[in-house]
Amino acid sequence: MLLSILIPNYNGKDLLKKNIPSIRTALEFAGVSHEIIIVDDCSTDSSIEFLQQNYPEIIVLKNDVNLGFSKTCNHGIARCKGIYTLLLNSDIELSQTYIQKCLSHFTNDNIFAITGIAIDNSSQPQTTGVLYRKGLFTIKKYANHHDNETHFVSGANSIYDTAKLKQLNGFNPIFSPYYFEDDDLSYRAMLKNWKSYFIKDAVCFHQGSASIKSAASKRKIKRTYFRNKMIFNRLHSGASTSIFNNKLLALDIFPKVCLGKIWIWNSYNDYKFLTK
Repeated sequence: MLLSILIPNYNGKDLLKKNIPSIRTALEFAGVSHEIIIVDDCSTDSSIEFLQQNYPEIIVLKNDVNLGFSKTCNHGIARCKGIYTLLLNSDIELSQTYIQKCLSHFTNDNIFAITGIAIDNSSQPQTTGVLYRKGLFTIKKYANHHDNETHFVSGANSIYDTAKLKQLNGFNPIFSPYYFEDDDLSYRAMLKNWKSYFIKDAVCFHQGSASIKSAASKRKIKRTYFRNKMIFNRLHSGASTSIFNNKLLALDIFPKVCLGKIWIWNSYNDYKFLTK
C-alpha cells in the first residue's frame, strides 16, 4: 500500500522545518510505503531551497501564480499515486501514532476519509466530530458525541481515499483562497453516502491557521470567511438563487449592517460576484 502525503505551502519554511520530522517519525511507526508531495504556492521565502537541500526525496511542485488553498491542493491531488492521501497543513505536527491509527480505520470500501483530533492553544480545542443537517436556509453543524462517525473532515489533517477524492475533483476552487472548501468537500462526499470518521485517539497538534494569518489581514480573513460561508450555504441549501439571496439579505446582511457591521456588505458583494 502506498500513502501519499500532500502539503500545500506558502512561505512555510519555518513550519516545514519544525514539522517534517514528525511526519517522518509517524511514517516510520506506521511502516507504510509513501510519497511526500509539497505544492509551493509562489512562496517568497526560501521554502523550496530548504526542501531541496534537506529533503531531496520530497516531490516539490511549483505553482506559476499564487492560487490559494483549493487550487494548490488540487494541483497536488492530481499527482498523488497512493491508495490514500494524507492532506496536511504545514502548521500540523503529527504524533508518532497518528498515521497508523487513522489508516487502521479504513475497514471497508465505503469510507471516504478518516480524521483525528487537532489540539491547539485555544480554550476549546476540537474534541468531537461534526454532523450536518440541511435547514430551510442554511446547513447547520451539530457536535457528534455519540459515535465516531462525522460528516466533516478538516483539510488540515485528514486521510482520504484517493480515488474518491479524485472522483469529487478535489476542492471546489470557488472557495479560493481559503475557508469552507473542506466543508464543501465533506458535504459532497456525504451526499454520495460515503462515510467519514473522527478518531479521538489519533492526535496531532495545530498552530491554528498560522499559514493564513501570516498572509492576510484580519479584515481580509473575516471578509473571505463570511463570503465563503454564503457560497457554501447557497450551493447546498436547496433554495433557488433568488429565494436564498432575499433571505440572506433580510435575515443576515441587513441586520448586521444596521448594527454597524458594514464589512458584511463587502462579503455579500464578493459572494454575488462569484455566484452570478
